[in-house]
Amino acid sequence: MMHKVFLVDDESWVVESLKDLVDWGSYGFEVVGQAYNGMAALEAIAEVKPDVVFTDIRMPEMNGLELIQRGRAFPFPVQFVIVSGYAEFAYAQKAISQGAVAYCLKPFDEVEISSVLARLNKQLRAAKPVFEPSLIHLIDEPSLENEWLIRDRLERDGVLEQGGDSLLAVISVGPEELPMLAHGMTRMKIGTAKTAYLVQARLAAAVRNEWERNRPESILGIGMSDSFDDLKEIKRAIENADVLAHQYFVSGEVVAVNSGVQPESGAELNEWLLQVSHAIQERNLESAMFAMDRIGGLFTDNSLTVKHALKVYHMTVSFLFGLGETESMLYSYEQLVKSFDHLSSMLGELKMLLTKYLTSTGASPVETKNPTVNSILHYVALNFRRDISLQDLSEQFFMNPSYISQLFKKEVGETLTAHMAKLRIAYACELLDSEAGSIQDIAEKIGYHDYFYFTRIFKKMTGKTPTQYREKQS
Repeated sequence: MMHKVFLVDDESWVVESLKDLVDWGSYGFEVVGQAYNGMAALEAIAEVKPDVVFTDIRMPEMNGLELIQRGRAFPFPVQFVIVSGYAEFAYAQKAISQGAVAYCLKPFDEVEISSVLARLNKQLRAAKPVFEPSLIHLIDEPSLENEWLIRDRLERDGVLEQGGDSLLAVISVGPEELPMLAHGMTRMKIGTAKTAYLVQARLAAAVRNEWERNRPESILGIGMSDSFDDLKEIKRAIENADVLAHQYFVSGEVVAVNSGVQPESGAELNEWLLQVSHAIQERNLESAMFAMDRIGGLFTDNSLTVKHALKVYHMTVSFLFGLGETESMLYSYEQLVKSFDHLSSMLGELKMLLTKYLTSTGASPVETKNPTVNSILHYVALNFRRDISLQDLSEQFFMNPSYISQLFKKEVGETLTAHMAKLRIAYACELLDSEAGSIQDIAEKIGYHDYFYFTRIFKKMTGKTPTQYREKQS
């Protein structure tokens, strides 16, 4: 990859002569821009992010020395080379003290400029680390080669010692991270407020003890998977630990080791949800409240998980507003726990909705008006990077969620969920083309707070993983 160079001089002919003086490409550089005063240069540098800037000293609006001083505040590294017709030592001394790496005199000498480029190329290559896929990337892209790379990484981190150690996955929910033991574990950030850990299974009791005593207050939940021996099981173990880490929403307890979910509990939940559906159809509020109370009781012995809580929310809202399954499945359990403090709050909200809609005598008129759809589309286009539900649109546009769903599908030809996913993935493609940030950072920018969920959606819509897409574009 070529290093980027930006040229600054208030004389356009000087810039052109410098561009033509040497074969920039043979030294690993390409000229990506030019400016004719310091102020314009500062703005352009912020946008194109060059590795090296050649600048004159005396220029209108902002001189070269001030440009160097202000350029040091950029969040990316820039090397400055002074090119000047003034040979006074004071200028050179001032430039070097401001951070310039070289001071070249006009008229330009090809040998001198070439020497500076060769030295800078060597320095820049040494400063740029060799790319090594992140552990989370290796886990998310299963292959025989990646399995060996995972094993090598875990051995280097001291997580695998004899090659046959059993491991367990841990997820913590909260902005801070859990304290690390000196040996036998590694961690990786998989969301703005979520961290995954891989730990030797023999240390399970020790780490649980440590974390129960010394966890940061901002940690809401900790989930620990069952132990596993096969590295192919890492992703599944992380997913299981993630569900357990959100079990605090149901139980109020911070640490969850295993869910203890009983199949009969799930079956009984389905029966009571069916009762809720019948009660809504019959507009029987008393029957609906009774069924909701029984559903709440099923969670008290911790035999159901946050996934079951999400199911209760989805199904009840779907029964109430007549939404299709795809539309009602907008929420993930991560979004659910951000919307409600606890399971009891969610159940209270659902009871309030049941009461409101089963005692209401009015009906919302069904009309299709393109100006309304255009307003909704405009709002979604501005806000697709954050979580938007039908309920949010209902409150924003003072319309029934069911009516919004029907109107949107009729006029746009796809559901709100599908439309938002399309906008997000299109923006992700733009970022993958134009930015060097990690895939996890890009996922966060477009509104997906779970790395693995983002990569699944991306592959479903583009046919490639984000990594494969980026490699093909480069």
